[in-house]
Amino acid sequence: MSKLKIASILFLLSTFILKFSSMLRDLVIAGLFGDSYRADAYIAAMTIPNALVLFMLTGMKDAFLPSYYKFDAIGKGEQHLTNIAKGTMWISLILSIVGMILAAPIVRIVYPSFGQYEDGFFIATWTIVIYFASLVFVGINAVYEGYFDAQRKFSFSVFSQTSVVLMTIVFALLFHEQWGILAVPIGYFVGTIVSLMLKLIYRTPKKFMKWKQPLNKEEVRQFYLIFWPVGLTIAVGQINLMVNTFYAAGLDQEGVVANLNYAFRLVNIPQAIFGVTIATIAFPIIARARVMQDMSFFRKGIEKGILYMLMFITPTLAGMWLLMEPLVETVYERGAFGPEATMLTSSYAILYIGSTFFYSIQAVVAKGFYTLEKGHLMMRIGLGSILLNIITNYIFSQLYGAPGIALSASLVGMLYSAVTFTLLWKLIDGMEAKYLLKNTLQIGIATAAMLGVLLVLEWQTAIGSLPSLLHIVVLGTIGAVIYFAILLLFKNEFARKLIEKGGNPKSLL
Repeated sequence: MSKLKIASILFLLSTFILKFSSMLRDLVIAGLFGDSYRADAYIAAMTIPNALVLFMLTGMKDAFLPSYYKFDAIGKGEQHLTNIAKGTMWISLILSIVGMILAAPIVRIVYPSFGQYEDGFFIATWTIVIYFASLVFVGINAVYEGYFDAQRKFSFSVFSQTSVVLMTIVFALLFHEQWGILAVPIGYFVGTIVSLMLKLIYRTPKKFMKWKQPLNKEEVRQFYLIFWPVGLTIAVGQINLMVNTFYAAGLDQEGVVANLNYAFRLVNIPQAIFGVTIATIAFPIIARARVMQDMSFFRKGIEKGILYMLMFITPTLAGMWLLMEPLVETVYERGAFGPEATMLTSSYAILYIGSTFFYSIQAVVAKGFYTLEKGHLMMRIGLGSILLNIITNYIFSQLYGAPGIALSASLVGMLYSAVTFTLLWKLIDGMEAKYLLKNTLQIGIATAAMLGVLLVLEWQTAIGSLPSLLHIVVLGTIGAVIYFAILLLFKNEFARKLIEKGGNPKSLL
């Protein structure tokens, strides 16, 4: 088996662990605080610094990888790593200080409704302060996770992120009685430090960076000219989520912010597992194709990345649509999270499905833009999507209330994905349309057939009366067998490759 396939399998497994731990964090928060105003205040406040966290974390990795390859090709990869790590440390430190200073006025301006609760402003303000304090460690972690991705050490990069989530969970469980919901951001802060220490130990302090190397400010400046539109584009989804949260908090109904967040997090799991995994594995391949000026291989990488994405994400979301209520019940319903919260969260989650589908496709498309160093185009489209999201949120929240906010996310995701895909198509002089259409139709037919059989079983048998977890496992297993059996009947190349052993890197995507 090729080294890339081994790395890909390890990355997929570590990503599953990361997303399982992320889900565990969410259900711990739901179990301890349910859909109370405390959960609302924490979640609403967290979305503000989290936009910058995502800007640094994911944006840095996407911008750093092609930049590192370029410098490594001339023997200056380590020097470049040191320059970007040092530059990012200072930039993150400045952002941290500014964010902490502005936390209190931001909360009072953006979330005035939290003032009706005894400690609403206190929770929201300190949540922002603690997350901004973490930003300096997040920035340095992001640079090194980009470096590990460039070295195809995907699993270690994901493992270091998992340590942050696990520390958040530990602090929430151990200290929620003493610190309340603030135990969650405090755990996150400690986790970012632990993650950095793991990287320092892994590379050893001596190899971590060239400590005596003077900072090349011009090199950092040139990098950030490329990075900031990439980072802003990556943060578009989080910014749109922040807009959704603003409108949800404005509805002035306790639990709306929390239930929308729980719904989004649950539906986002397939995107986080398949979307991020496939896009991350595809990125080094298309980046190297770009360096070698092999546009044919570049197009093939994009095509196969999209089709692998569709093969996994389409049946998964179809199954989630059918099983959403038992899923929410299984994941969240315990402790402070009751049946009423399950019903509301399930209804919101179904409306978020479109958002997950389209942003998963866009995750691969975005890698093409970054590799072509056309991140500024993505940024412009992203800014347009934010404006559209503000407008549609206003209209739909007025018409439909909280469900309208979830519906707005799916509509904006569809338009955002369509525009970016069309533009990339033009930039690379098209792709094999018949190849894409044939495989997409096969995936669509297999998904429709799977869903049809599952609907019959759900309505005409006793499976629907089984306990929630068993209900999900039985229908999920039957659905997976039907889906892949139909794809194999079509002799679909992607389904066949999943059961093949060996091969070279080009056969993966």
